[in-house]
Amino acid sequence: MPTRGERRASDRTSADIQASVRARGSKLRVRAEVVDISTDGCRIMATDYSTGDEVLIALAHLAPIAGRICWVRDGAAGVKFGTRLHPSVVSHLATL
Repeated sequence: MPTRGERRASDRTSADIQASVRARGSKLRVRAEVVDISTDGCRIMATDYSTGDEVLIALAHLAPIAGRICWVRDGAAGVKFGTRLHPSVVSHLATL
């Protein structure tokens, strides 16, 4: 989770989305729960990654989204998307 003084580029919205996550270059897909999401990133409940890992996240019916693990703490990881999501996509995903 973000530390005190850390600023986000956009507000996060609570979510409950099942995702498939895999590190770049790996064929191993890990199931993870997305617990919040924004146009710039998300928080996943997963312990299989380290800060700096490049990942691909498959959410719902979208093409996999490239991202980078920014932090890992207490069974969760923060992901910064490589490409910003449109706000309407975030709203749609948050309702799933």
